[in-house]
Amino acid sequence: MNFETTVVWNKKFPGRLHCQNGQVIDYSAPAELEGMRGPLTPEDAFVGAANMCFQIVFEYVSRDLGMKLVDYRCRAVGDLEVVEGLKKFVKIVLYPEIRFEPGSKVSNLDKAISVTKRKCLVTNSMDLEVEVVPKVL
Repeated sequence: MNFETTVVWNKKFPGRLHCQNGQVIDYSAPAELEGMRGPLTPEDAFVGAANMCFQIVFEYVSRDLGMKLVDYRCRAVGDLEVVEGLKKFVKIVLYPEIRFEPGSKVSNLDKAISVTKRKCLVTNSMDLEVEVVPKVL
């Protein structure tokens, strides 16, 4: 299985990212790095990919553990540092606010997070620490 994107850029931002799934997204370098405000940045996409993948896998895992997810909102913070002279994300902290259907086995939450961390394709492909700080509503 392969996933493919195409980037089109013509002398200035925004560029356009064409995704395999059909989405076309404007992108730019961050404003702080001679880009512009508004479009998606690679940094936002990186942290966002981890956040989206974790949510998708968490929903499946939770359901298998008797917890039916009905609402999920998660802030993700990517910790960017200079390591050996190079900028690198070293940690992503996820702050999910979660609501389950009444009668769900919320006692399985820690297991669901642990299993999700193990099964999440995107975060497993990143060389960084993933921390999850959940809040059940």
